[in-house]
This record gives sequence, C-alpha cells and structure tokens, in this order.
Amino acid sequence: MLSSYLFTRESGLTNPRELRSAQLSRQYSTLVLSDKRYFPTRHSGTVNALAVDHVANRYMISGGSDSRISIWDLNSREGLRHRYEIVAGIPPKKGHKYGISGISWWPFDNGMFITGSFDETIKVWDTEALEEVYKFEMGARVNAHDISSVAEHCLVACAADYTAIRLVDLRSSGAAQMLSSHEGTTVNSIKWSPTDPFMLASGGSDGTVRLWDIRHSDACLTVLNLENTIGKGVIGSVNNDSSLRTESFSSSSTAAFSQVKSHRGVVNGLVWLENGKKLVSTGTDEMIRVWDLTPPFTRDTNTLVNFGPLVRNRYLQCINLVLSPVRDCVPQLLFFPSDTGDILVFQVLTGILVRRLAVSLNTRKRTCGLVCRGSEYVELFSGNSDGDIILWEAEQSARMPLEKKYTANLPPKNILTEIYKGLEMEIN
Repeated sequence: MLSSYLFTRESGLTNPRELRSAQLSRQYSTLVLSDKRYFPTRHSGTVNALAVDHVANRYMISGGSDSRISIWDLNSREGLRHRYEIVAGIPPKKGHKYGISGISWWPFDNGMFITGSFDETIKVWDTEALEEVYKFEMGARVNAHDISSVAEHCLVACAADYTAIRLVDLRSSGAAQMLSSHEGTTVNSIKWSPTDPFMLASGGSDGTVRLWDIRHSDACLTVLNLENTIGKGVIGSVNNDSSLRTESFSSSSTAAFSQVKSHRGVVNGLVWLENGKKLVSTGTDEMIRVWDLTPPFTRDTNTLVNFGPLVRNRYLQCINLVLSPVRDCVPQLLFFPSDTGDILVFQVLTGILVRRLAVSLNTRKRTCGLVCRGSEYVELFSGNSDGDIILWEAEQSARMPLEKKYTANLPPKNILTEIYKGLEMEIN
C-alpha cells in the first residue's frame, strides 16, 4: 500500500499530506510497548489521569489515586533507555486530600492547569510556581471536568456525584451556571464541543447522553436516543430548521425524555470528533456508540457502528476515550481502555479492530489514564492500576521514513554532481 502511495506521489497524483497520513496511519497500526523509554517513578495507586500540553506537546501531567501530581518532560532522555524525568510535582495529600479524577491543561498555553479530585474540589494551578491559584468547592465528589479549547469564555464544566452540571468561571472565581436535567444520581462524563463554544455533552447514571446550549436557562437541547437509527429525530424535538440550537426543549417534554435512553447502563465516557459532527459514547452496557450530530439535531442518529465483543466496561469511573490526531491518521483511530487491561484500537467510523495492546498476557492491569502525545508524535501513554505509566510507540521498521525505506538499495548520489547537472539544464 505504501509503495503505491510513493508511486502516485512521484507521479504527482498524491499530495504530500496524503502520503504523510498513510505513513502515520501505518505507524499507529504497529504500536508496541516501548523498550527504550520508561518512567522510573511510580504512583502508589492507580494512575487516573494523564494530560499533554497543547502548545509544545512536551510536558505531561499525571495524577493518581494517591493524590500525587507529577509533571514530566517528554523530551528528557537520560541513560541508555531514555529515562523520562519529573520536572516538578506535588506530593500526596499536599494538593488534594483524595485521589485525582481528572487533569486538563489551559488550552492556550502551558502556564496553568486544572485538576479535579474525589475530595470534592477543582483546583487551578500555576505551572511554573506550582502553587494553587484558586479552589472551587463543588460539594460532591468530582467525576470529570472539561474546559473548551475554542471558547472565549473561561468556563470549566464539572460532572460530579449529583444530577446537575456545574459551570465555574475562572475569570470571576465563582459558580456561573447550573444545568439540571439528568434524572440519575450522578453525572459521570462531560465534554465541550470542539467547534461550538456554547455546546456541551454529558453522560450520566440515568443512561442518557445529553446535549446542552449554555446560553439558555433550560439548556438541554436533546437526549440521544439509541433507538433512533433512521434519522427521524428523538422525542421532544423542537423544529426542523438549522437554528435548533437557539431554542431549547419546553418543560412539557420532560416526561417524554424520561423514556429515552442512550445506553442501557451508566454513560461513563465521551469524546467528540474534531469536526463536531460526531460524538462517541460508552457505558457500562459494554457498548460504544457513534452518534451523527449533523445539524439540525432533529436527525441525530445512532450510526450502529459495531465495535465487536471485546469491549469490557463495568466500572462507574469516567473512562478516558482517546482519538488519534485527525491530521495524522486517516481513518481516525479510537483508543479504548478495556477493563481486561488491554487497550483496544478501533477505526472510529467503522468499528474495525486495528490492534490490541496488552502489557502482559499473564497479568491484567487495568488501564485508566490514557493520552496521545499529539500531532507529529506517534506516541500513546497509558496509566495502570499498579501506578505505572507506559509508553506505546510504533515498531522500529514502521518508523523508517518512506524515502529511506524505498531508496535504501539505490546507489549513493553525489550531491555536487546533481547540482552541476541542474545548472547545465538551466543554461541549456
């Protein structure tokens, strides 16, 4: 396949971006446990959260059930095996009293990061001074939080052990809004849209995935219906025009919503595709669903993508669903941390299993934290229940650049000869 891409590129039929995507897709499909780079320091409990900064793709934060927070320099490579080094850290019980449930970098620079914890707080930190800037008392155990990467507002959305979603404002250092509609006991997962600064998706213990427009007091736009597979819309839809997001559902439709389910279990994982038109959800019914949210949302549909029988998801804790960088890999890949300890790699739009990553066949250590390093780096980091952080990278043979791979057996060229030939052609 790669040789055909190389031929079409030489013929001018393929642009450089397609060739690069083909090479990186092949590398992602050969991910293996790294034997050259490792993390020397372990957490004393489960590694619940990992986050790589969006600016330089260099610094990674890890947070665990031991309440320790560590900042790693991913460019540090000391020793024969390239040991990663901690550049800063917060000891257990010094930052949070209980375990870390989530970590996120400030989207626009790496000078600030946010942590959520089971001690019922969300804290904002200065990266350089490693000091607490502000603390939000949430009043319940924080299961997940998220901050928009495209919005001008500075709202952090919080999913906790109560039915309402709380939005806290980093500018005013106070609570901004409450979104109430989930009917279960907890909200387990939450994600901002990557394209719409006012749109939010949430998943709860009531088995529903809900879309919100935070500009309205009655902000719930729709409840995704697993039975809606033919684009007819869900119960309670407002209208059929493209301005659906400017209106919200009336209170009279609340009873109808109680009959709608997105999963037959707790919804504990969400991730948006980068174009904002599709949403992936997972729940304790051990299903992964891909939703088509092409506006207007009256035709939001369960696309019925089948991810096979290997998915295991029985824990209520929020699951880190991770997508490969959209600019690197076509088709885009979904990394799913299964309860068996494996990381399952699927093509997100087809459900085809590309690879099954396992640390060991003899021991099954559950994977909790999961993150891709970012564009240009074919590197996946995972945090396990035993406190280890592991790097997955492409096999050495797959990392060889195309030019080197297909010209390795060609006779060496004298660069001066090539230059003189070019000059002679220009003169003639």
